[in-house]
Amino acid sequence: MNETKKRIIESAIALFTEKGFHGTSIQEIAARAEISKGAFYLHFKSKDALQVEIFRYYTSLITNEMKNAVDPKQSAAENYRRQTEVQISQIQRHTDFIAMVVRDQAFNLNPELIRFIEELRVSQAEWYRDQLTAMYGEAVRPFIYDISVIVEGTKNNYMQQFISNPQSLNPKMLAELIVLMTGHAAEGFLAGTYRPLLDEETVRTLFSGFFPESEEEAELAGVIDEMRSILSGLALPRATAQYLSSSLDFLGTQADAGPSADITAIRGVLSVFRPYPEFGDSLRRLEEKFGLGED
Repeated sequence: MNETKKRIIESAIALFTEKGFHGTSIQEIAARAEISKGAFYLHFKSKDALQVEIFRYYTSLITNEMKNAVDPKQSAAENYRRQTEVQISQIQRHTDFIAMVVRDQAFNLNPELIRFIEELRVSQAEWYRDQLTAMYGEAVRPFIYDISVIVEGTKNNYMQQFISNPQSLNPKMLAELIVLMTGHAAEGFLAGTYRPLLDEETVRTLFSGFFPESEEEAELAGVIDEMRSILSGLALPRATAQYLSSSLDFLGTQADAGPSADITAIRGVLSVFRPYPEFGDSLRRLEEKFGLGED
């Protein structure tokens, strides 16, 4: 992430915390970040898009901290506890912002953010899968979704109790309780004491829109995301940047269309990126993924 984009995000976080999402204008964000309003639009097409990026920023920050907490010399259970404690500590540091989001009910106003939150749930389930199978083996796999719901429900409710005074929460103690609850739930399911409500098929039905239909579609989406990052770092006129951003939106739609994609239209859209050598590698990969030959 380039420095300007990071400055916009951090300025927006501060203003949203102070004034709320709806009470903060793009002009105020730009002024705090010491950039022009036009420069804001080079990085974000709207305040809603910025909001989603803020959540991606937070998620990335917490994920990286959790990865750094892993010690290969420790047991799987201890690393699970360490990562849980780090996650709780990070959320604790940003309680004011999280409370603002809940207060403003921003989720109801931004469909893209709602989608991101649902995708995050899927990623979270995958994290629990890795942690639980490391601790209890493959036998626990049919119960992972149920255990994660039980554990997350416990953790989130404790966090909510301390939302007005987050510093009173002891992350280490809560992490230890979470490990204890995880153990009780896992042992209960493995012993047949509890029956699962969420098997793999049920979860895939509930979140059908958030599982990539194919590896090919996931790779296409990844290349397009890379191009968005490249675009945000280029010094282009506002109109040009917006046009290229809209072109990437179109490519994303075509990637989702699968066999119904309009190859002729895709070829034309890709051509608008050719004057910019920074996109060269991405263009070659997209041509390959979309099945386009050499021009």
